[in-house]
Amino acid sequence: MGGSGDFSELIRRCGEKAYNFAFRLSGNEQDARDLVSAAFVKAWEHLGSYDSDKPFESWLYKILHNIYLDEVRLFAHSHTVSLDAPPPREETSWDELLPGQDPELDSGLLRKEEDEMAQKALNSLPPHYRAAVALCDMEGLSYEAISEVMSCPVGTVRSRVHQGRELVRRAFAQLQKTKVRHP
Repeated sequence: MGGSGDFSELIRRCGEKAYNFAFRLSGNEQDARDLVSAAFVKAWEHLGSYDSDKPFESWLYKILHNIYLDEVRLFAHSHTVSLDAPPPREETSWDELLPGQDPELDSGLLRKEEDEMAQKALNSLPPHYRAAVALCDMEGLSYEAISEVMSCPVGTVRSRVHQGRELVRRAFAQLQKTKVRHP
């Protein structure tokens, strides 16, 4: 890898695809931009460990995927609340604070297009299924490339893609039913 000019060219070439993958993982523009920025910084910092015999795009996706998983773990850890603790507001109970049916989902579906419903369905998947489906079906990576990005065997990738597609289909069907019931 030459210098910053070569790196800039790689970023220019892969930037849009990296953003698309980040958007599929995070489900929103701001988080996708933040993920891509963090991935580019980390790629620059670790450029010396990049194997130029392999596609830069796959290496960047791996970095992006790992950052995303770290963020998911951090968020889950920092947002854990004991239901034995008193509620944050004295005048309310945990039952009132904890969502049952997501009201935004019900009202939002009235105005959503199918692509937004598909993204919601994708967002409902656990992170490892979401990443596998996004890399395979949206980014067009081979199972072997996904295996490298996700650091797991090809058989696991096949299973995650298959299971993830099935989960997306079910979630999408459920979202469509919800939309039909609330015209």
